[in-house]
Amino acid sequence: MKRFFALILCMLLLISCFACDKGGKTPEQSTPSSMDGKQKKELKVALILPGSLNDGGWNANAYAGLQELEKEGYKVAFTESVQISAIEEAFRNYANSGFDLVIGHGFEFGEPAIRVAPDFPEVNFFVSGKMPDGVTVDNMPKNVGFMDMKEYEAAYLAGIVAGGMTETNIIGYVAGLEIPSQLSNMAAFVKGVEFSNPDAKIYGVVTGTFEDPNKGQEAAKAQIDLGADIICQTADSTGMGAIQACIEKNIKIVGYGADQFEIAPELIMTCIVTDNKSVIVKQAKRILDGSFGGLWEPGVQDGTCFITPWHNFDSKIPQEIKNMVAKATEEIKAGTLVVPYILERIDHKMDN
Repeated sequence: MKRFFALILCMLLLISCFACDKGGKTPEQSTPSSMDGKQKKELKVALILPGSLNDGGWNANAYAGLQELEKEGYKVAFTESVQISAIEEAFRNYANSGFDLVIGHGFEFGEPAIRVAPDFPEVNFFVSGKMPDGVTVDNMPKNVGFMDMKEYEAAYLAGIVAGGMTETNIIGYVAGLEIPSQLSNMAAFVKGVEFSNPDAKIYGVVTGTFEDPNKGQEAAKAQIDLGADIICQTADSTGMGAIQACIEKNIKIVGYGADQFEIAPELIMTCIVTDNKSVIVKQAKRILDGSFGGLWEPGVQDGTCFITPWHNFDSKIPQEIKNMVAKATEEIKAGTLVVPYILERIDHKMDN
């Protein structure tokens, strides 16, 4: 009987060892997602927006990314319509409140982030915009990350569409602040128009604000009065005013910041977009995997910057223009077409 029980015990030990050899692990080892979930719940993410989250574009798209993080278990907070003079204080308030990642959504957040970051080495600061002049990856704080997106590549593609669709050969452009992203977008858009229609004129206005729909509406109306039959806007809430002017006058539109098709289904041909939702989500995940920081330069090649589908204009845009856009897109991705990065006005200027 003793030998029988000894044999049974040996068999059980062998079975146990076999299970371990086949990959048996402790509960902690076999369920890394539970640890990930714990990290997500502890990680606090704050988003500071330069404009309204109801702008239907740049800010709304970023806020959608923050909402996605909240759904995944992250603790989140946000502040909208922060003036440039209040940016540094907003950074410091969130850092002092125990947030692990503070995101400034725009070029204007760059210098304040550089100033604040050294005082909070345990906090990560991300700016969805170009690094300030004089700052390099080597000399900036290690807890700061920048996204210098090539949004102008998508603006070039939108310009091809506008050049091919204008009937009056006059196109309007309503921009926000005179910052690198806005200037490079306008210049690339002009180059795209010139590619598909060398005879077209582009009248641009840099309104000096992202937060004044009335100013956007006035600018667009002035361009329409000059004969513009297409308006491109890259001005967030100011741009919403430009869209309203187009709706009133039945003028075709190139939107910005998100797919704004539903705002004016019969007028919006396409929109210039940086996928800010996925950009925001990615930064939190980069903290968890230890890859946060430095400079990221996404564009058309990796799908971060693009123009939206034609929607109701699918049958209205000539196949020749569609082919031009498709060819240019593939060439940008392949590196055989380099859209010029220009930081000066090359349009037919209007008084701001």
